[in-house]
Amino acid sequence: MKKLILMLTLFATVKAQAQQKYKLHDLSTVNPNEWNIPKNDTLDYEQGSFDGKKALLIKRKIFNYKSASLAYKPGLNFKDGIIEMDVACILPKGGFVGLAFRIQDDHHYETVYFRPGSSGTINAIQYMPEKKTEFNWWDYEAEKYQAKAIIPQNKWFHIKVVVQGSKMEVYVDNAAKPAMVYTELDPSLKSGAVGYWHGNCPEGAYKNLVVKTFN
Repeated sequence: MKKLILMLTLFATVKAQAQQKYKLHDLSTVNPNEWNIPKNDTLDYEQGSFDGKKALLIKRKIFNYKSASLAYKPGLNFKDGIIEMDVACILPKGGFVGLAFRIQDDHHYETVYFRPGSSGTINAIQYMPEKKTEFNWWDYEAEKYQAKAIIPQNKWFHIKVVVQGSKMEVYVDNAAKPAMVYTELDPSLKSGAVGYWHGNCPEGAYKNLVVKTFN
């Protein structure tokens, strides 16, 4: 009897997940007039191409380990859902690229980013909530904020991030299992926009941003 109840409960859970509705937001086209994209003495961007694919290229002119910049379209109120995109960290080896979600402004958001130079180690993926003017990644170097993954350098890779409540799952290159599962997302960052995140990287390429928000 217990086995039957367990099976019925599992079936109901799977059915509910399958029936979960979402709204699709296609952000693959970047219109600079509608997006918040940084451009100043130390940072520039262009709508160009990388490896034969059209992309938003973000270029950092001055090396700064405290650097963190966003490119996003304001107005999206993302709380829970699925985020997918393609990204490439162009040489040299040490660059950081990723995405941001629940963006409230340029200094308040959740981010998960990738370090190709640390591919295959626990430092390959890092999560952190940004809530300061200066990007303070060193406050989130504990192992619980990081995860091991194979991250290619100078090559496109696909990211999928599933967010629900305080839980986040990060998938790399269409893997069946998440490379990272984090269950303590910052409760003060409840909702906001979704966009590209560019760290201390001379050049990063970004494309195909699609967001599904759960109803």
